[in-house]
Amino acid sequence: MNAPGVTASAPGYGSAHAPVAIVGQSLCRKCMESGVPFTGGSGTYIDRALEIAGREKRELFITNVVHCHPIDDRRSHPHEIDNCLPFLHEELDVVSPRLIIGLGADAEKVLTARYPAARRLSWPFVKPRNVKPGTIYLLFPEHPGSLRFKKTADRAYYSSSLARAITWGFEAG
Repeated sequence: MNAPGVTASAPGYGSAHAPVAIVGQSLCRKCMESGVPFTGGSGTYIDRALEIAGREKRELFITNVVHCHPIDDRRSHPHEIDNCLPFLHEELDVVSPRLIIGLGADAEKVLTARYPAARRLSWPFVKPRNVKPGTIYLLFPEHPGSLRFKKTADRAYYSSSLARAITWGFEAG
C-alpha cells in the first residue's frame, strides 16, 4: 500500500519508442504531484534543452532510478535503489533507447553497471565519430539540480549541449 508522500511512486513518462531516455536520481515533490519527472526546478534546464532541440517531453522517455520521493529531499538509500531497479530495468527494456542520459551519481552507477559494453560520450556533448548500429550510448552530464550553485557562465552551455545530444539521439541511425 502506498502512503502519500512516503511510498507513493510514479513510473517513467514519455514515449515507449523513444530513441533517447533521461534517467534521474529520484522524484521531487513537484514531480510526484504531476507524475512527470523533472517538473519545475532542475527540470527547467531540460525543458529549455527540449525547446532548443524542437522536441517535447512526451517524445523522450524520462524516468528515475528511484520511482518515489525520498523524505526531506534526502539522497536515496541503497535499499530504495535496489527496490526500484527491476522497474527501471523493465522500463529500459521496453523503450530500448540508443542514447541514455544519466543525471546524478546514482543514475551513473546503475546505468554503467547495466550497460557495461555501452559507449560513453563526453560532456559537454560532442557528436561521436564512427556511430555503430545497435550500440547503446551513455551520457552523464552533471545533474541540473547542481547548477543552481554554479556561476552563470558555467550554466550557459548546459541546455544547448543537452539539446545537441537529444537532437543527435533522435537522428543517429
